[in-house]
Amino acid sequence: MIYLIAVENAIDDGTLDAFPSDEERISGPYTGYDKYGNADHTYWKCEDCGTEATRKGALTDCC
Repeated sequence: MIYLIAVENAIDDGTLDAFPSDEERISGPYTGYDKYGNADHTYWKCEDCGTEATRKGALTDCC
């Protein structure tokens, strides 16, 4: 029997990263600006699908 495994990253120490953690997938915080160019909020971004949210926890189930 042959098994095929999808691996996203093979690390130098021999470990495999099959599913990225939320810390790798979600980046930020970034500074958000209003229409006048004033910084008025922070947001986080999902690197997989591009979804942005003002609360990091809102991105745990986005994609």
